[in-house]
Amino acid sequence: MAEFLTTNGTSFQIENIIIEAKSKLVLVSPFLQISKTFYERLKDASNNNVSIKIIYGKDELKPNERNSLAELKNLELYYFQNLHAKCYLNESKMVITSMNMYEFSEKNNREMGVLIDRIADKVVFDKAISETHSIIQSAELIPLNKSIRQTVSQYNKVQNAPAKQSFQKVIRGYCIRCEKRIEYNPERPYCPECFSVWVQYENPDYTENVCHRCGEYDKTSMNKSQCSSCYKLWKRESK
Repeated sequence: MAEFLTTNGTSFQIENIIIEAKSKLVLVSPFLQISKTFYERLKDASNNNVSIKIIYGKDELKPNERNSLAELKNLELYYFQNLHAKCYLNESKMVITSMNMYEFSEKNNREMGVLIDRIADKVVFDKAISETHSIIQSAELIPLNKSIRQTVSQYNKVQNAPAKQSFQKVIRGYCIRCEKRIEYNPERPYCPECFSVWVQYENPDYTENVCHRCGEYDKTSMNKSQCSSCYKLWKRESK
């Protein structure tokens, strides 16, 4: 029999669906920002040869997210522009919910969902499976190839111009704590929300996880907001 879920219950059951998957896993979420915990669960499922399909449609994937997903075998990523449904399922259980697979939603939003069992709720489960298959068939399969950061010499070579003329102003960056897209400014690498937390301690060397410029995972801080490659590019641009 179907079970009603609150925010915490929804997040808990989605994690269980990933953990308990034996052969297949389908995650339908318009907004996609996979938390560290969920990514580790997906990695375990991938290592257990579970077939994983992720369908999203409302936002661009950050470079580090694309690279992380590219490391998982048996994973297919699909883009569906008009997607608004949120559904997470394995071969035996399913959660239909208001919650995106988005870390902010898990921690800040008031969500609800319904847990559905394939045997106890067979009619509903089968109808939801059919609709999910229809979405996948209409979606665009996104190639997952791990990107490689450019060095300064590679960057100049691609631009095919003298060094001082080869750089273009970067106007979008990433919050080095939550990865949110923000204005590119190496001296202000936090979004307003994360900055309000950081300023309580004002430790300029506190270690964060993301490069402000490229969005790749790297050890950064207020004093060192960019990875080595991006820092070199920024210095060249500043001349």
